[in-house]
Amino acid sequence: SQISATMGMTSSDIANNVDGAGDTFEALRDKAKEMGAATNFSATEAAEGLNILAMSGYDATSSMEMIEDVLHLAAAGGMEMSQSADFIAGSMKGFNDETKDSAYYADLMAKGATLANTSVAELGEAMSGGAATAAAYGQEADSMTLALLRLAEQGVSGSAASTSLNAAMKDLYTPTDDAKKALSELGVAIYDENGKAREFNTVVNELNGALADMSDEEANAYKSTIFQIQGLQAFNKMTVTSTEKQEEWAAALAEASGEASRQYATMTDNLQGDIDIWNSALDGFKIAISDELTPTIREFVQFGSSSMGKLTEAFETGGISGAMGALGEILSDGLA
Repeated sequence: SQISATMGMTSSDIANNVDGAGDTFEALRDKAKEMGAATNFSATEAAEGLNILAMSGYDATSSMEMIEDVLHLAAAGGMEMSQSADFIAGSMKGFNDETKDSAYYADLMAKGATLANTSVAELGEAMSGGAATAAAYGQEADSMTLALLRLAEQGVSGSAASTSLNAAMKDLYTPTDDAKKALSELGVAIYDENGKAREFNTVVNELNGALADMSDEEANAYKSTIFQIQGLQAFNKMTVTSTEKQEEWAAALAEASGEASRQYATMTDNLQGDIDIWNSALDGFKIAISDELTPTIREFVQFGSSSMGKLTEAFETGGISGAMGALGEILSDGLA
């Protein structure tokens, strides 16, 4: 019901299947129940994930296609379903890349967390927070992930990592006149001959290489000209990671397909996973019972609400005798 409300459906739309609202409602409900029956997450938890996706602007079809990847990432990172949905949706919306699906982003987060000093949740928070800026400067998701791993290795993760990365990208891709002149003197190109932004990690490495043979005083003067405080901190931390380590991480990220699913399988292949799946199945059983009884229970509750209104009205107009007369009618109707 919450998802339907988020998507702008009304009870009347659902009841009358206006523009397929009723079919959509049932499809969403069935998908949540399917996830509850087949995984270690309950149908309610799956519905929470679907609602986050709906809040992010995804339609019912897209949300249902994405929810299993959201579930895999949540299990891999030991996160709430809603948290996982928020990270995947935020990253996808930021990059606005229709050629990549939710599994791609889930796999990057899951794999990345195995490579550097960060968790799935921290990396997911950083990716979702930095996606829009990275996309604005022509960067790809795997490139941004690599940059975030370089920061994570130096203890900068989560929202702090995305804030630092955003600052460093801004300093390089929209440089001041003085910074532009300094970069030119160093022979570091931020854009190629066609005006396309070059890959961020490559630019950082070339800049670091150009400063390598200078005295500390000269190198720091160039850095302070090119970067603001946050961007400079990010640059200094990123350049600690060796080229060999970066290449190793880049290769691992390139082969990350299916990582979130594999981690889900590993995380649930134990007694706790069996217990979680049992509880999820039990939740599904309770929903099945509820589905059978709910129409009758709703009718009874609605009758009770209406009856209390009649009893109150009778008491206000006829006192005790009026209320007793109304109560007799109510009991008769109730027994019927």
